[in-house]
Amino acid sequence: MGGVVDKIKRRFLTRSIEVAVIGLENSGKTTLCNQLCLNQGGNPTPTIGLNVRVVKKNRVTFKIWDIGGQQNYHCQWQKYCEGADVILVVVDVHDASKVPTLKRVLHQVLDFEGIRSIPILVLANKIDLGASITEVELIQGLNLDYITEQAWMVQPISAKLGTNIEHAVDFLIQNSH
Repeated sequence: MGGVVDKIKRRFLTRSIEVAVIGLENSGKTTLCNQLCLNQGGNPTPTIGLNVRVVKKNRVTFKIWDIGGQQNYHCQWQKYCEGADVILVVVDVHDASKVPTLKRVLHQVLDFEGIRSIPILVLANKIDLGASITEVELIQGLNLDYITEQAWMVQPISAKLGTNIEHAVDFLIQNSH
C-alpha cells in the first residue's frame, strides 16, 4: 500500500521553491532566468525593477524573482531575499572589477536577521568569455569564507550557453529552506 501512496505523491505533489536572483547590472541574471525557464540564453534587455517567473523542473515549481542590478535597486534586494528559500548571486567573472561593489551590497543584505539562514548559490557567470578571477579569488573577494550561518556554494556557469545550469538547479532543490 505504501508504494501506491508514494507513486501518487510523486505524480501529483510538487514542491515549491522561491528563488531571489541578485547581482550587479550586466552580470547575466535575466539570461540565467531565460535559460532556466526557456532553455535559451538570448540577449535580454536590462531588468528595470523586477521580473517574476514561474517554471517547473523535476517536479519542483520555482518562483524566480529576478531583481534589477542597477544601483538604485540594491536597496530592494533585502526585501525579496527575506521571503526566498534560496538566494542566487550572479557574478560576472569576466569583469572582476565589480567584485568589491558586489561584496559590499551582498553583505549589507546578509546582515539582516531574516536572511542569515537562507542558502546562497554564487554563480560565477560568463565562463565562456574567460574568467578574470579564480574561484578562490571570488570566495575571498566576496568574503564568503566568513559566512558560517548558512550554506553557500560557488558554481561556475555560462548562462548564455547553459553550461552547468543543471548543477545550479540541483543545488536549489537540495538546499532550499
